[in-house]
Amino acid sequence: MMNCETRFSFHHHLLLFGCLVFLFSSCKYFRKESDEKPLARVYDQYLYAEELSSIIPSGVSSEDSLLLVTNYVNNWVKQQLLIKKAELNLPDEKKDVQAQLDQYRNSLILYLYQEELVKQRLDTVIKQNELLTYYEENKQNFALKENILRAVYVKLDKQNKSVNKIRKWLKDEDADSKNKLTEYCSTQALRFSLDEHKWFKPDEFAEETGIEQNKIEQMARYPNIYEMDENDGYYIVKTLEYQLKDDISPLEFEVLNIRNIILNKRKMQLIEQLEEDVMNEGAAKNNFEIYTPNKK
Repeated sequence: MMNCETRFSFHHHLLLFGCLVFLFSSCKYFRKESDEKPLARVYDQYLYAEELSSIIPSGVSSEDSLLLVTNYVNNWVKQQLLIKKAELNLPDEKKDVQAQLDQYRNSLILYLYQEELVKQRLDTVIKQNELLTYYEENKQNFALKENILRAVYVKLDKQNKSVNKIRKWLKDEDADSKNKLTEYCSTQALRFSLDEHKWFKPDEFAEETGIEQNKIEQMARYPNIYEMDENDGYYIVKTLEYQLKDDISPLEFEVLNIRNIILNKRKMQLIEQLEEDVMNEGAAKNNFEIYTPNKK
């Protein structure tokens, strides 16, 4: 246990070295003298100020620098003491972790190489017919986990005088009405979504629009145009379709999921091809041999 004088001296040295690290880290330069005076020692292990340069962000105050250094030194001392304690008390067979380190290193190198290979060679372009083919062949895997709805909506200021026009544009199915509605909403609506192919979960639609979820569920069951005067605006909602939990999910709702599945399959095929190529190249160049065990 340190007495008062020792604690004062220790913190005085930490302050000195903290200031040195702070002053020199911004210019990324340490004078040779800083290497000769350690910040701490545990048995025969020493910690020097230069090793702390990376933990001191540029521009911090001397007080913050001292705090960072103090915490780092204390943690370093504790870790070194724990490691030494473990080495002294663990049996030799449990201290031999080289095989585990080698296995981890090999796995990490292989993983990084595969990721780099995938980044360079993976074809990320997925055509619509590929998505449709996969969907049709695997429909049984796309059962809905909850109800979903397809709808468009426009949120207006309560003082807006164009409700009749918007209602008419929403009812009409011709391209001219849709273009006029899109053009108007882009400048006058508080919020809107006019993509008729977009599916929503009821809670997502409620969060996006601000309409209560129970109202959305009720509207969605009977496709129509609904109008609501809510606290934060006037809503015009056109519900188009509603599908129940356990129904087959529509393709539009599964596009992202199917895309990820296809990309993952391509990734696995790339890795399998890599393994096959490596084996073929190794055999062609006589880089490996497999010896048959002697029969007893």
